[in-house]
Amino acid sequence: MSPSPTAAVVACFALFVAAVLLPVPARAWGAQGHRVVARIADELLDARTRAALRQIAGDESLEEAATWLDRERMHLRSTLRGSPRWHYDDRPLCESAIGPDRYCADGQCASRAYARYLARLGDHGASREERLFALHVVVHLLGDVHQPLHAADHDDRGGNQVPVLVGRRERPTPLHTAWDVDFVKQAIRGSSEEVFAARLVETYRIERAALERGGVDAWLGESYSIARDYTYGHLPGFACGTAASVPVRISSEYAAGARLIVEERLARAGIRLAAVLRTTL
Repeated sequence: MSPSPTAAVVACFALFVAAVLLPVPARAWGAQGHRVVARIADELLDARTRAALRQIAGDESLEEAATWLDRERMHLRSTLRGSPRWHYDDRPLCESAIGPDRYCADGQCASRAYARYLARLGDHGASREERLFALHVVVHLLGDVHQPLHAADHDDRGGNQVPVLVGRRERPTPLHTAWDVDFVKQAIRGSSEEVFAARLVETYRIERAALERGGVDAWLGESYSIARDYTYGHLPGFACGTAASVPVRISSEYAAGARLIVEERLARAGIRLAAVLRTTL
């Protein structure tokens, strides 16, 4: 006798729970999202900044720099204590008054790591190797802080313990992964990364000057608000203090809204990365 649909869902959920309890670190944006951010920034760089980048990174492209921190994550975990936590700020979703002095008391979070390495990147007295490492951190973390689930946490590892069903899938995936990867793929679908990035540059051209303002804390604040009001807030059955007991089916309406948000966050990240590099190098 074949298992009932309910039994199949329960079995998938059990596998999901087992998987998310493994010590696998969360990632913000998949490699595709980080490459799009870097492509947007690259289109907006001036000749002086490009020359400064070449002095630090040589032939390494901005796209390669943007994904370096994820590619080297396991090595960094063993050599730089606290580095896995550089990718996010675990600000409690339902306690917005709590600040980084409590959830990032040791400085090992995205906002504080970004600030430290931004200062190092701008230090012309530092060695090329030091500045190259700082470039890798800054480029990657600036992208990370624009992903809503890297700015808020509901005691679920930034949505990594919230099972959702995306599209026609019957096997659950973490809510975090849906925002890192699935909605990015849906936004780009039918286009190349290069064309998609160019379209975002053109779409937000008029707003560029306004979007460049602010700093990492303000940009994390934007992501936190989106996580609270949409990423979790529009999730069926969500309530502060509760945990999902069965996989949640992502509606087409939720997915459509998420794709628009993802486009905007990638665009803002790329525009701001270009501005940061222009003013820092």
